[in-house]
Amino acid sequence: MKEIDYTKYTLEELLECQESIDAESYPERAAQIKLLIKDRAKSHSVQRVSMADDNGDIAAIKTGRAPSLGRGIAEIVGGTLFGVIWLNAVSKTGSPEYFPLIGYFVIISSIVGGAYHIYNALAKNRFTAQDIVSPDKEPDPLEQLLNLNERTQPNRANFCGHCGNELNGSFKFCPNCGTRA
Repeated sequence: MKEIDYTKYTLEELLECQESIDAESYPERAAQIKLLIKDRAKSHSVQRVSMADDNGDIAAIKTGRAPSLGRGIAEIVGGTLFGVIWLNAVSKTGSPEYFPLIGYFVIISSIVGGAYHIYNALAKNRFTAQDIVSPDKEPDPLEQLLNLNERTQPNRANFCGHCGNELNGSFKFCPNCGTRA
């Protein structure tokens, strides 16, 4: 069986590989990975400031629930009021036939936008402006709606090219031998 050169793996890849490898079946490889991690950890003496927790999951930055609720209500009330005033003003003047469409557009768009913000205020899983939340902690509702999550993606590889172990699309390293998938 061909040996794997773990020395070319980054520290992050080594840590991920250590979590994935079957240490009972490959004790020498597990020991080699452990030594390389220890060696790389010494050379990474620079302290990083991060918003990530111990698992590397980054917290999402989200608008507060109260501002979202206030914005949603204000958008619905304000947009609808403006649209009604517009429609009333257009009906009393000799304006072109398409002018009422502007009022209807404002009303519909304010209701849709307001509903979005009210959803963000009341829902368990809220939308974020930046997609930096870990999918394991809080799935993106839009991806769930459109079935874009990783579980619906086709598998990257069916079998490990090194040991022949069956893989699914979520593995970056073979859980059997630690080879990059």
